[in-house]
Amino acid sequence: MGFRYFEKLNYTLANEDASLETEALPEGCERVVAVGGSGARILPLLSKGPREIHVVDISRSQLALCELRLESLRKLSHSEFIRFWYPWIIDEGSASLKHWRRLTFQEMNLSDETRKILLQVFERSEWDAVTLSGKWEKTFGIFSKLARLILGRRVLNVLFEFDSLQAQREYIRNDFPRRRFRGLVALVGNARTFNAMLYRGSFPRNNSGVSYVDYYEQAYYRLFEKGLARENFFLQLSLLGKPTSLAALPIEADPVLFEKAKKHLPGVAIHYHQSDIISFISETREIDFVSLSNVPAYFSGELEQEFLSRILGSLRPRARVVIRHYLHYPESLDRRGYHDLTSSFAGAIGNEKIQMYDPEILERVT
Repeated sequence: MGFRYFEKLNYTLANEDASLETEALPEGCERVVAVGGSGARILPLLSKGPREIHVVDISRSQLALCELRLESLRKLSHSEFIRFWYPWIIDEGSASLKHWRRLTFQEMNLSDETRKILLQVFERSEWDAVTLSGKWEKTFGIFSKLARLILGRRVLNVLFEFDSLQAQREYIRNDFPRRRFRGLVALVGNARTFNAMLYRGSFPRNNSGVSYVDYYEQAYYRLFEKGLARENFFLQLSLLGKPTSLAALPIEADPVLFEKAKKHLPGVAIHYHQSDIISFISETREIDFVSLSNVPAYFSGELEQEFLSRILGSLRPRARVVIRHYLHYPESLDRRGYHDLTSSFAGAIGNEKIQMYDPEILERVT
């Protein structure tokens, strides 16, 4: 498995819209296992009140960030959470805000190793928020600079001003500079560029049946068609460099979901594991829900074919597994023992705010 890319802090914002996993997770599950990432995909799961969440990542730095995110949920109000993670939304003076962030971090109940890891991160940034400091986020920061250069600021200003989806759709169909946009996607959206900028040779092998350019271009146009750009954190990250309003932040910042997650947090046992997720699941039992993220896109050989069968014995009857296929679909995958629930979540899949993934939701048969 080519996992060199995942050894360090690669995700700090949200590379997925966790609304799908949150909807797929039944209320009050006993045991949930999920890939950690930045933690922004873990926090929303708490809103469904599971008894246990096992956060798994092969990167100790990502686990540290997950721990910080959930501790900030525990300690901070919603407005303070925004201030800690998304300070540009409130546009406060940087000096006082950095001082507050340092004091807040010092008061958080974190493991010694997590504190050591994150202290280095914050000191390097001089106590700026770390939310845009991951390699994934920085890559899309570069993409946004190219977008301003190739598309022009006027185009981006128009795109992110619409408060009517119908008006936005008409603009995309009639006035949006499609040739320039395809050129932008072609410049960045290919294996060579992503390996050079981000994946260090671990970029998934594309067997989707469409070219890289078509894959990404189609995803963007789905986003333009299905929701307002002004409310989409991924569109704003990739075209503007960062989300610019509270309404455009990932689901973790939704005030209602945040309060639900905060309410449930004291009753949830959270465990952090530095491991590859298939090995961890295979050694665990009585699991009700698994969020694999897009990890299977990086599998090959027997693991690519057998990962579902390897974890089957660890799942309770009717346990759900959410997979996000990304460019690479596991070949000859053994799905015996599972029932496909994907069509039941068509609405949630269609409304996702990234659209770069092709989700599959499976349930272990009874």
